[in-house]
Amino acid sequence: MKLIGEKKILALWKSFTSRVNPEDPQTQQPGSEMASPDHGSPKKSSLRHLKLSKYKIDYAKDYGTEKQVIHYCTKYLNDVPASYYTLCNRADAYCELKKYDRAMEDLNSAILLKPQRTNAWYLRGVVKGLKESYTDAIQDLNKVIMIDPNHCLALKFRAYCYYKLKEYEEALCDIKMVIIMGCADESTFINKVNIMKEIKKLNNSTQDLEVGGDNGAPLSVSDTKGKGKAY
Repeated sequence: MKLIGEKKILALWKSFTSRVNPEDPQTQQPGSEMASPDHGSPKKSSLRHLKLSKYKIDYAKDYGTEKQVIHYCTKYLNDVPASYYTLCNRADAYCELKKYDRAMEDLNSAILLKPQRTNAWYLRGVVKGLKESYTDAIQDLNKVIMIDPNHCLALKFRAYCYYKLKEYEEALCDIKMVIIMGCADESTFINKVNIMKEIKKLNNSTQDLEVGGDNGAPLSVSDTKGKGKAY
């Protein structure tokens, strides 16, 4: 049995990422033309250039392809290399193309720039989860939840990672928190049922072992030799 909805978590990232980058320094010098002694034209021209670049990124995210997003993000980062959200946007596009190493590079840079922000921590946790590094993913998601305890997407994806590690009680706890906070969808309730089934199976298996131990010697590795097909 497997959880459903993990793909939706990554898809929801697009709505989670801000469409406006208020933290990008509008007056940061993108090039030598900003340092011109002319007090008007070059600066205004540079700001128009940056705004146009942002518009192209947003347009490509809504109507274009991931390759176009990467192209415009790269052009913008050439002018403003410390743009946190642009790094996250490019990482998201790399992730969609399954270029996880490239995505990790951008997210590492974003985290160094603004470790107090959740966006890069969350997406890096998702990337690690998609690479099946579930324990490492949980560490990043823990950081997100430490910064923002009401981050539903982080709780949902952490539940998925716990589930993959067969830590069902922890997965169920996160799912319950999502429901309590009111951000559950249909897949959340289906996942809750699936997790509870796994917990029940695990409990039944434990009880069977206890009963077996009461009726005779406990099962050991040597007891399994020659009994059934190995797996």
